[in-house]
Amino acid sequence: MEKIPVRKYQVVEEVEIDLVLQCKDSREFYDRYLKVFPDTKKGLDSISKIWKRKSEFAKKRPLSIPTKEAGAKFTNEIAALISEQTKILGEISVITKENLEVSQHILAELTQQNHILTGHTDEKSKEPVHPAPALPHSMQKIAPDMQTPILVGS
Repeated sequence: MEKIPVRKYQVVEEVEIDLVLQCKDSREFYDRYLKVFPDTKKGLDSISKIWKRKSEFAKKRPLSIPTKEAGAKFTNEIAALISEQTKILGEISVITKENLEVSQHILAELTQQNHILTGHTDEKSKEPVHPAPALPHSMQKIAPDMQTPILVGS
C-alpha cells in the first residue's frame, strides 16, 4: 500500500503573510485575521499554525518593512535601550559609591580598635566612637615601662 503524500504546511497566501508580519502578538493577529477574512473556514488551529511560521516568513521577506520606517523604529528603540542602560548604570554607580564609603568607614573603625588593643596610639588618630572593652587583669600584658635598647654585636 502506498502512502498518500500529505502536505507539511498549508498554503499561505501573500495577504496572510503580510498580516502576520504586521502583527506583534498572536492575539492581535487572530483578531485582525478574522476582520480581514470574515468568511474564512480556517479554525483557530490553522490560524495559529500560520502565526507560528512568522519567523519563517520574516526570513523569506526581510525587506517587507520600508527602510526609512525601520531605521526610525530601530533608532528609537536603540535610544530607549541606551537611556535605560544609562539609568541602570547610574543606580549601580550610586550603590557602589555607598558600599565603598561604608567599607572605608568600617576599615577606619577596625584600624582604630586595632591601635587601641595593641597599645599604639597616634596623636593624629581620633577618639574612638566605641571604646575598646577593658581586658581582665589576668589577660593584660605584663611588660616593663621602659624597653631596653637592642644591641647589635659586631
